[in-house]
Amino acid sequence: MIGSFRKMTMRQETGQFLKELEAYAKITLRFKEEIGLLLDQSRETGKMQVFEDVVFFSKFVSKSHELMKRIGPDGEGYDKLSAEFQSGIEKTTSLLKTIVKEVPEDMKIRFTGRFFGMDPDSFASLMALVRELSWVKNWMLDGRKVP
Repeated sequence: MIGSFRKMTMRQETGQFLKELEAYAKITLRFKEEIGLLLDQSRETGKMQVFEDVVFFSKFVSKSHELMKRIGPDGEGYDKLSAEFQSGIEKTTSLLKTIVKEVPEDMKIRFTGRFFGMDPDSFASLMALVRELSWVKNWMLDGRKVP
């Protein structure tokens, strides 16, 4: 069961950043611990560029998904957008896996089960995580620093 794994710990600066991000975005982050782990793991392993790529692709995927829902499958350009969306999802997932490959095994299993499965629940969770990570990109675009 996914919920039975130990609680993830994060740096104090990361926890403070995530509180500020929630206030900035006016949302409650559903995957605060996971975002904290991604950020801290990236920092500890010298993979901040990978984290920045994740938030870039997350914003792209999130916006593409919104546009696809708005125009519908019969809308002009939907097929091209759908292909780009699929490519963006694959790239984002690959980048996320690059970050989590060195975390403790139970956390790796937690990420895999929650976000990388081939089922509707995993996809819904991945899309929710991507939406939340897109707020990190918005934060950065406003010239704010990520700890």
